[in-house]
Amino acid sequence: MVRGSAGLRATGSRPALAAGYFAYFCVVGVYTPYISLWLAAQGHSALVIGQLLALASGLRIFGPFAVAWLFDHARSRRGWFVAASVVTTAVWALAAMWPWLSGGAAPTVALLVLVFAFFSLSFNSLMSAYDAFVLDCLGKEQRDYGQLRWWGSAGFIFSSTLLGQWLAVGGPDVVLWGLLLACIGMVVVFLRLPAGPPCQVAPAPAGAVAAALRQPLLWVFVVVGVLQQAGFGAYYTFFSLYLQQHGYGARHIGLLWAWGVVAEIAVFLAGPWLVARLRLRTLLQFALLGTAVRWLLLGATVDNVALTWLGQTLHLAGFALFHTVGVLLLPRLLPPGAAARAQALSGSFAWGLGGMVGSLFAAAMWNGAGPASAFYASAALATAAAALAWVGLRGPLIERIDPAH
Repeated sequence: MVRGSAGLRATGSRPALAAGYFAYFCVVGVYTPYISLWLAAQGHSALVIGQLLALASGLRIFGPFAVAWLFDHARSRRGWFVAASVVTTAVWALAAMWPWLSGGAAPTVALLVLVFAFFSLSFNSLMSAYDAFVLDCLGKEQRDYGQLRWWGSAGFIFSSTLLGQWLAVGGPDVVLWGLLLACIGMVVVFLRLPAGPPCQVAPAPAGAVAAALRQPLLWVFVVVGVLQQAGFGAYYTFFSLYLQQHGYGARHIGLLWAWGVVAEIAVFLAGPWLVARLRLRTLLQFALLGTAVRWLLLGATVDNVALTWLGQTLHLAGFALFHTVGVLLLPRLLPPGAAARAQALSGSFAWGLGGMVGSLFAAAMWNGAGPASAFYASAALATAAAALAWVGLRGPLIERIDPAH
């Protein structure tokens, strides 16, 4: 990996890199909470909505890794970010302007399939490459990753809160316009990214990457990631509905979602201190076991408001801490020149396969054995991930990050 930290400090590029996270997660903050509301307002059934969102998740299984290969070979990495963000903006511009182009007709299901497919391939592949780019820019200061990444969490809070207020006044149609504005902002921010360190490492040849992909340690971590993200299926799919069924009001539910993001920011800010003092293996165990406790609390004590808030506080473990370990560990498992492909493993398998399987599994548990069972099943998945990590993730690569790294 290129060592570019001195140039990074000299050019004052950290604010620009932080702005990239902020802008990207502003888009996420509009899309994740509100896109299903817009689809429902267009008259689409729950089945169609589920299929469209499953399509976006399913394409993450292979999309990030395929696009990361292009990124590792790209002559201009900044240009690649701009191009991908322009495609993302274009597909939502088409959806937003479709009523005007079609004489007032709502987007058809066929058109939405294309929109969600191109959105997933362009947008969901961006973050793996961006994480690799930021680590490359940080060079010897990779432990400072969290101090940049927390701006993404702030972007999510900002856009989701703002769009919620706009939605209350303007109705569901504002969702697409809010999404389009967030995408345009992302393009503007990516145009102002630093060029990054000069490419002194040639793209890793396919043979070297294929050999690295045969490492047992790598695939143990991938399976741990799939189990961990599958456990989040009940949370991302049913958390708000679950709280509503137990008497929580809409404002209280929104505050709980926001508190989880605030908790993750704390870990991102403390990242350099944690990574300098604790082994990656220790941090990973805390992330996985803390997640298991969180899901148990939701399943068993959701009526206890204080324990529900405690469970949301543990979002700092299951999301932020787990993500930090993965971002730092994966580049150590693939050869130099494959940084983006290393990060894409998480996007492809954990978020893609794990997210899709987790949502389907949670739905089956919810409908079959009852809502609480979905969270008990999530706790079992997190516990299985912790056991696998304890047994299978050992050795120098899962120890501390060397300050000279």
